[in-house]
Amino acid sequence: MTYDRGKTGRDVQADCETEQIAHELERVVRSLNRAVGEPRGLDGAATVHVVLDAVSAAASGLDQPLQQLERFLARQHADGRLVHNSGANLDEALGACSRSILHARHLGAGCGEAVNQARSAIDHVRGTGLSAVGAPSSYNIAGETASTASGGGQRARWFRGLRKGA
Repeated sequence: MTYDRGKTGRDVQADCETEQIAHELERVVRSLNRAVGEPRGLDGAATVHVVLDAVSAAASGLDQPLQQLERFLARQHADGRLVHNSGANLDEALGACSRSILHARHLGAGCGEAVNQARSAIDHVRGTGLSAVGAPSSYNIAGETASTASGGGQRARWFRGLRKGA
């Protein structure tokens, strides 16, 4: 299935921006994977709460772009703007795509709900004020280190600049 990139009326700049956002999503997920996998990436229980909240929102939020992608393909098909590269049945390919997107939407909603339940299960879990190596740490009421709460610290380094438009 392709869309003729040279077709008139297409906003190439908007498509390029959309593709860049999709690639940024992928990069941010990789950055989060690295951050929570680093020995100093998680120092307080409050950080786990924040990460779980963000993952829940992100998983639940994927429903809308998936639905919009499906609707876009349906409109393009209705307007006769899609073909199948190998000459196979386009309706079958789009039907399979639609079913897969619906399945992904259900999985995303379920993932978001499950992560939210995990977050709720540890809602009252807080750090003891000791760092991972047993040395006292300067924790505030929320269970987060003072340097991170003020916007500095190790974890802030991982996500600096990734909150564009948030």
